Amino acid sequence: MLITFIFLIVSVFIPAVLADPTVVQVTIDPTKPLPLSTITFNATILCNETIDEVRLLVQECREDLCFVHSFNISMEKITNDTYQAQCALLQEEATQIKYHLQIACNETWYTSNTTFMPLASDAKKNTSQDPHDPVSTPGFEIILVVCAIALVFLWKPKRI
Repeated sequence: MLITFIFLIVSVFIPAVLADPTVVQVTIDPTKPLPLSTITFNATILCNETIDEVRLLVQECREDLCFVHSFNISMEKITNDTYQAQCALLQEEATQIKYHLQIACNETWYTSNTTFMPLASDAKKNTSQDPHDPVSTPGFEIILVVCAIALVFLWKPKRI
Protein backbone atom coordinates (compact mmCIF):
# COMPACT_ATOMS: atom_id res chain seq x y z
CA MET A 1 0.00 0.00 0.00
CA LEU A 2 2.77 2.42 0.92
CA ILE A 3 4.67 1.59 -2.27
CA THR A 4 1.58 2.28 -4.38
CA PHE A 5 1.08 5.64 -2.65
CA ILE A 6 4.74 6.64 -3.25
CA PHE A 7 4.48 5.55 -6.91
CA LEU A 8 1.36 7.71 -7.37
CA ILE A 9 3.05 10.74 -5.81
CA VAL A 10 6.18 10.29 -7.93
CA SER A 11 4.25 9.69 -11.15
CA VAL A 12 2.17 12.84 -10.63
CA PHE A 13 4.97 15.27 -9.70
CA ILE A 14 8.05 14.05 -11.60
CA PRO A 15 6.71 14.62 -15.17
CA ALA A 16 5.74 18.18 -14.26
CA VAL A 17 9.23 18.87 -12.92
CA LEU A 18 10.91 17.34 -15.97
CA ALA A 19 8.74 19.39 -18.37
CA ASP A 20 9.78 22.75 -16.93
CA PRO A 21 12.32 24.55 -19.12
CA THR A 22 15.74 25.11 -17.56
CA VAL A 23 17.89 28.12 -18.37
CA VAL A 24 21.37 26.61 -18.52
CA GLN A 25 23.31 29.76 -19.34
CA VAL A 26 22.86 33.36 -20.45
CA THR A 27 25.88 35.03 -22.07
CA ILE A 28 26.17 38.71 -22.84
CA ASP A 29 28.30 40.38 -25.49
CA PRO A 30 30.06 42.65 -24.65
CA THR A 31 30.67 41.19 -21.20
CA LYS A 32 31.08 44.68 -19.70
CA PRO A 33 28.59 46.85 -21.62
CA LEU A 34 28.53 50.64 -21.37
CA PRO A 35 25.40 52.75 -20.97
CA LEU A 36 23.85 53.55 -24.37
CA SER A 37 25.50 50.47 -25.93
CA THR A 38 23.93 47.54 -27.78
CA ILE A 39 24.01 44.20 -25.96
CA THR A 40 23.60 40.74 -27.49
CA PHE A 41 22.03 38.12 -25.21
CA ASN A 42 22.46 34.39 -25.90
CA ALA A 43 20.40 31.99 -23.77
CA THR A 44 20.78 28.21 -23.67
CA ILE A 45 17.49 26.65 -22.58
CA LEU A 46 16.75 22.96 -22.08
CA CYS A 47 13.20 21.64 -22.21
CA ASN A 48 11.79 18.15 -22.80
CA GLU A 49 8.92 19.71 -24.74
CA THR A 50 8.88 22.13 -27.67
CA ILE A 51 9.55 25.74 -26.72
CA ASP A 52 6.98 27.97 -28.41
CA GLU A 53 8.50 31.37 -27.62
CA VAL A 54 11.25 32.99 -25.55
CA ARG A 55 11.06 36.64 -24.49
CA LEU A 56 13.83 38.72 -22.93
CA LEU A 57 12.78 41.42 -20.45
CA VAL A 58 15.45 44.05 -19.73
CA GLN A 59 15.25 47.13 -17.51
CA GLU A 60 17.91 49.81 -17.01
CA CYS A 61 18.56 50.94 -13.43
CA ARG A 62 20.60 53.25 -11.25
CA GLU A 63 21.64 52.27 -7.74
CA ASP A 64 18.47 53.63 -6.18
CA LEU A 65 15.79 53.12 -8.86
CA CYS A 66 14.94 51.56 -12.19
CA PHE A 67 13.79 53.59 -15.16
CA VAL A 68 10.18 53.25 -16.29
CA HIS A 69 11.00 52.17 -19.83
CA SER A 70 11.75 48.47 -20.18
CA PHE A 71 12.41 46.18 -23.13
CA ASN A 72 10.31 43.12 -23.99
CA ILE A 73 12.17 41.46 -26.86
CA SER A 74 11.36 38.24 -28.68
CA MET A 75 14.41 35.98 -28.85
CA GLU A 76 15.31 34.21 -32.08
CA LYS A 77 16.23 30.52 -32.09
CA ILE A 78 19.75 30.19 -33.54
CA THR A 79 20.51 26.52 -32.66
CA ASN A 80 18.57 23.66 -31.05
CA ASP A 81 18.80 25.02 -27.50
CA THR A 82 20.17 28.55 -27.99
CA TYR A 83 18.17 31.77 -28.43
CA GLN A 84 19.52 35.22 -29.25
CA ALA A 85 18.32 38.84 -28.97
CA GLN A 86 19.83 42.33 -29.08
CA CYS A 87 18.97 45.28 -26.89
CA ALA A 88 20.10 48.92 -27.36
CA LEU A 89 20.29 50.70 -24.01
CA LEU A 90 18.75 54.19 -23.81
CA GLN A 91 19.66 55.68 -20.41
CA GLU A 92 23.00 57.46 -20.06
CA GLU A 93 22.61 57.53 -16.26
CA ALA A 94 22.12 53.76 -15.97
CA THR A 95 24.65 51.94 -13.81
CA GLN A 96 23.16 48.45 -14.07
CA ILE A 97 20.58 46.39 -15.91
CA LYS A 98 18.27 43.69 -14.69
CA TYR A 99 16.89 41.00 -16.96
CA HIS A 100 14.97 37.75 -16.97
CA LEU A 101 13.51 35.36 -19.52
CA GLN A 102 9.91 34.31 -20.10
CA ILE A 103 9.60 30.95 -21.82
CA ALA A 104 6.41 29.60 -23.40
CA CYS A 105 6.36 25.81 -23.35
CA ASN A 106 3.19 23.71 -23.80
CA GLU A 107 0.99 26.82 -23.61
CA THR A 108 2.44 27.67 -20.18
CA TRP A 109 4.70 30.65 -19.46
CA TYR A 110 7.71 30.11 -17.21
CA THR A 111 9.80 32.96 -15.77
CA SER A 112 13.51 32.66 -15.01
CA ASN A 113 15.24 34.28 -12.07
CA THR A 114 16.00 38.00 -12.34
CA THR A 115 19.69 38.82 -12.84
CA PHE A 116 21.30 42.17 -12.05
CA MET A 117 24.40 43.10 -14.06
CA PRO A 118 26.51 46.22 -13.47
CA LEU A 119 27.37 48.38 -16.46
CA ALA A 120 30.94 49.53 -17.09
CA SER A 121 31.69 53.19 -16.52
CA ASP A 122 32.80 55.22 -19.51
CA ALA A 123 36.53 55.91 -19.14
CA LYS A 124 36.27 58.81 -21.63
CA LYS A 125 34.08 60.74 -19.23
CA ASN A 126 36.33 62.54 -16.80
CA THR A 127 34.71 63.69 -13.59
CA SER A 128 37.38 66.32 -12.88
CA GLN A 129 37.05 69.76 -14.42
CA ASP A 130 39.11 70.59 -17.49
CA PRO A 131 41.27 73.64 -16.66
CA HIS A 132 40.42 75.19 -20.04
CA ASP A 133 36.66 75.06 -19.44
CA PRO A 134 35.12 78.09 -17.75
CA VAL A 135 34.18 77.25 -14.21
CA SER A 136 30.70 78.25 -13.11
CA THR A 137 30.44 79.38 -9.51
CA PRO A 138 26.85 79.10 -8.36
CA GLY A 139 25.54 81.61 -5.85
CA PHE A 140 26.84 84.88 -7.28
CA GLU A 141 23.65 85.33 -9.29
CA ILE A 142 21.73 85.81 -6.05
CA ILE A 143 23.81 88.88 -5.16
CA LEU A 144 22.96 90.47 -8.52
CA VAL A 145 19.24 89.75 -8.09
CA VAL A 146 19.20 91.25 -4.56
CA CYS A 147 21.03 94.38 -5.77
CA ALA A 148 18.56 94.81 -8.65
CA ILE A 149 15.56 94.53 -6.29
CA ALA A 150 17.14 97.03 -3.87
CA LEU A 151 17.72 99.51 -6.70
CA VAL A 152 14.08 99.21 -7.81
CA PHE A 153 12.87 100.01 -4.29
CA LEU A 154 15.28 102.97 -3.93
CA TRP A 155 14.27 104.57 -7.22
CA LYS A 156 10.57 103.93 -6.82
CA PRO A 157 8.80 107.16 -5.75
CA LYS A 158 7.30 106.92 -2.30
CA ARG A 159 3.54 107.33 -2.03
CA ILE A 160 2.07 109.19 0.86
